[in-house]
Amino acid sequence: MAREDTYAADPEDGLEMTRLIEQDQFVTKGMGGVFPEGDVPDNVLHILDIGCGAGGWALEVAYRYPDCEVVGLDVSEPLLAYARARAAVQHRTNALFVHGNVLNELDFADGEFDLVNIRFATAFLLREAWIPVLQKLFRVIRPGGIIRVTEFDMMGISNSPALEQFLGYLYLTLGKMGYGFSPDRKTLGMTPVLKGLLSSSGFEQITLFPHVLDFSSGTELHQHQYENYVAGFDLLLSFVQKTGVATEEEFRAVLNQVHIEMMQENFQGVWHLLTARGNKPL
Repeated sequence: MAREDTYAADPEDGLEMTRLIEQDQFVTKGMGGVFPEGDVPDNVLHILDIGCGAGGWALEVAYRYPDCEVVGLDVSEPLLAYARARAAVQHRTNALFVHGNVLNELDFADGEFDLVNIRFATAFLLREAWIPVLQKLFRVIRPGGIIRVTEFDMMGISNSPALEQFLGYLYLTLGKMGYGFSPDRKTLGMTPVLKGLLSSSGFEQITLFPHVLDFSSGTELHQHQYENYVAGFDLLLSFVQKTGVATEEEFRAVLNQVHIEMMQENFQGVWHLLTARGNKPL
């Protein structure tokens, strides 16, 4: 059956599902929690998480803010089933997970939510979809409510020549496929445009919050990011070939070198993320 989403990779592929589950967990921890920019106001009680995947962020919010109801929305039924199972085991009755495609009209009332969260949407939103999607989210946020969007330009910067070359394949490939806003496709070009995208969609009082995740050798995040790369890169080959970015021989040669260089004791890498937080006018 044809997919209705625009995820770069198939979110229902077993390897990709595992990668998304693990990435969700270590990114939240690496950022310093679900709201590292500061606690949400007391009047935020109804929260929507777009592209919730396996529900890691939503479940953590439900745990830390038991008076809140958190709704996770995702297009992948297998990931939602996993999220619902986790909610049941953890007795998170204030976490609900519903099927939906953010590219379509959202089945929520006007102003239903106090806060909407969306993270790493560049993996599933083509560049021309950003404004229409943000306008849909604007509708379901109450006046004075909050939107928070977390994105990145690069999936890390390191002292590994092979990793830098391989990530270059990724940015160029995704750029050719219609993702991101980089003019030269050397990055995804997301963080410079976040404030403008929110402003163009009607949001005001936009504030930017940077985050840095250290995944150098010897850090807690090193193995997590290594596994995240390995799983993601394995799914990248077909796209690289289709877009003509690299041959399979070039791809595998660089990938083999990435494995070697990331396991060296002197490997150093950081991942820069940016959260843009804005408000719907009163």
